[in-house]
Amino acid sequence: MAAMMSLCRNFGKVGLSNRMTIGNPCLAALSNRNKTFLENRIVPSSQNGVKKFTVNHKALAETSSCKSADDHTRLWTIERSLALSLVPLVPSAFMFPSAAMDYLLAISFTLHAHWGLETIVVDYLRPKVVGPALAKLGVALVYGISAFTLGGLFYFNYSDVGIVNAIKMLWKL
Repeated sequence: MAAMMSLCRNFGKVGLSNRMTIGNPCLAALSNRNKTFLENRIVPSSQNGVKKFTVNHKALAETSSCKSADDHTRLWTIERSLALSLVPLVPSAFMFPSAAMDYLLAISFTLHAHWGLETIVVDYLRPKVVGPALAKLGVALVYGISAFTLGGLFYFNYSDVGIVNAIKMLWKL
């Protein structure tokens, strides 16, 4: 039992952070940024007794590629926040039905579905596999479907009973 406790404690402190840094080179670069910045990115060289500093472009490119990972991390956090906010939003829309709640549901559902479909298309229609034109067409099709869906839901909310009342009517059947 003590061995299991020790293993769990060590996994939580050391194992998880090592797995994360090994799996994600951006996290590994961030953890060593302070101590290796001068070693990896700025390389001192002396010529005629004058010290010059040249930039290691390969290491700089690795760091700049990690900046796009920050954008994806932020987007993933927003996606998870929206998914989590749907948990109280849906019941509250049924408890307090209104046009504002119908429009909020329409936006939330469409955005949630858009991000999910976009992820699928980007993952499976890679430019290396299907070509750049078909990959861009797939993403454009997702944007078109999302815009059409949002417009249709807005039209339904405006000209008919709304999303919540339509679901309530279906339940009555």
